[in-house]
Amino acid sequence: MPHLHTQSDQAAAPGTPRVSVVIPCYNQARFLPEAVASVVAQTFTDWEIIIVDDGSPDDTATVAQRLIAAHPDRRIRLIRQENRGLAEARNAGIRAARAPYILPLDADDLIEPEMLAQTVAALDARPGVGFVYTDVRRFGAENNVLRTLPYSLERLRFENLMMPATLFRREAWEQVGGFQAFSPIQGYEDREFWVSLADAGWQGWHISQPLLRYRRTEGSMLSQARRHDLELRAKIFLRHPRLYEPDVLAWAQRVLSPEWSVNGALRSPWRWLLAYLGYVALIRRYHPALLLPTIVHPFFWRLPIRWQGRLRALARLARLQR
Repeated sequence: MPHLHTQSDQAAAPGTPRVSVVIPCYNQARFLPEAVASVVAQTFTDWEIIIVDDGSPDDTATVAQRLIAAHPDRRIRLIRQENRGLAEARNAGIRAARAPYILPLDADDLIEPEMLAQTVAALDARPGVGFVYTDVRRFGAENNVLRTLPYSLERLRFENLMMPATLFRREAWEQVGGFQAFSPIQGYEDREFWVSLADAGWQGWHISQPLLRYRRTEGSMLSQARRHDLELRAKIFLRHPRLYEPDVLAWAQRVLSPEWSVNGALRSPWRWLLAYLGYVALIRRYHPALLLPTIVHPFFWRLPIRWQGRLRALARLARLQR
């Protein structure tokens, strides 16, 4: 399918926008109007939206063109391409973007009205900061607030601190070569990107307000990726050897070796258990504050999302009662 570029406001909004919001869409046309509406409602108005139809089998292109027509005074464009996966869909949108700041927004997520105003102000005020992230309000199959933590490279090495909807500098994206896809098992491309920015010397900044609304659904790409968390972590470690200790890299090489893995996945439950125990030992040595979640998460993530929400609620209640 050839690329098709459509822009709603060739004459209405001259000049370069400050922020390009890139919305990849694959089989999520039903959510796209809500995502676009959340950008239109921003108090910060100097933005453009680039919707990337990643060879979607649904009516993504039709819905996008309808949204463009409904907002003739806004800078909204559509790019269509053959299906290439989430990482390349984001990269395609960013290559077409005109702004110095980029916000990737998944088609099923939303941003609160102050999201762009606050994150843009944070980047403007801090030249050494490459990316700004916020707390998150989960909704859908799970409803609660995720309080993320202040930026720490030491923590980012082993724990993802941010969601994909994180504002970053285009020059930082260019410096690291964009989002890199994993194959044959996809997932964690955004996590690898944040580690890449840190590896290149960029700092992160945290805003302690829930300015992103993250939709939780069963069977999402993240839910599937977490079933191969150890394998995907190992790939990230090996792509950034300067950030990790020799025994961490040795663990990653072992996990991804042909003896242990096939087609990107650990060969058996026994190999998974050995990889899991080895990783727990590494966390105990290098980041003991993460030991409890490291032990629990692989089992927690296999629960239905609604049960995950209930267990999180119980954990919060237990902390309040202490």
